[in-house]
Amino acid sequence: MNEFKGFSEKTIDCLVGIRFNNNKEYFHSNIDSYRENVHKPIALLADYCYRYLNKLDSNFIQTPKISRANRDIRFSKNKNPYKESKWFFLRADGKPDIIYSRPTYFFEISPDWYRYGFFFSPMPKGMAAYRNKASADPVGFEKMISCVEKAEIFNLYGMDYKRKFSKDMSEKLSLWYNKKDIEIIHYGDYSDKSFYSSEIALKVCQSFKDLYPAYKYFESISW
Repeated sequence: MNEFKGFSEKTIDCLVGIRFNNNKEYFHSNIDSYRENVHKPIALLADYCYRYLNKLDSNFIQTPKISRANRDIRFSKNKNPYKESKWFFLRADGKPDIIYSRPTYFFEISPDWYRYGFFFSPMPKGMAAYRNKASADPVGFEKMISCVEKAEIFNLYGMDYKRKFSKDMSEKLSLWYNKKDIEIIHYGDYSDKSFYSSEIALKVCQSFKDLYPAYKYFESISW
């Protein structure tokens, strides 16, 4: 069985090549390199992370969702036919679709950086349920935030509402409370030597484990 051994310089070269030559002729003339250096290692990493999370939580029964190379350009102003990034998603709900409404672990590579973490991006009623949960149990809300801070390498991203929903919360809690979506992300760069070995898989899995209490917090939200 193939095991993940890390990415390579060719991984980055393939993605940079697509950025500057985003056309069918270039992609198809380099498709073997893309399969070997981009798709294969990220699929192996996805499988490694899936098996790790399944041991941590047997509810992780959904196999990873790996991005396709082709972009859906039907309704986009950007008509470039290929994605210049590659990612996988992991969730514990067992649904074989790509709906983003539940919390989702992810890992992504691009020509400029790699990143990983998880996001929670439901419709507004899902975020309303999130705020209701936080308001009903501010101690639990702060405990979840502290879990993310304890992991140290992650930052909070996501769009903010202009409206401030609560004037009674501390500034730290308000930063989380007033988000339109939650994105907890670590960005890495390609000077990190671990990216080119199996060590990156250990780092990612340990980070997913560190975020697991926060992941469960969002998974428990219902609407």
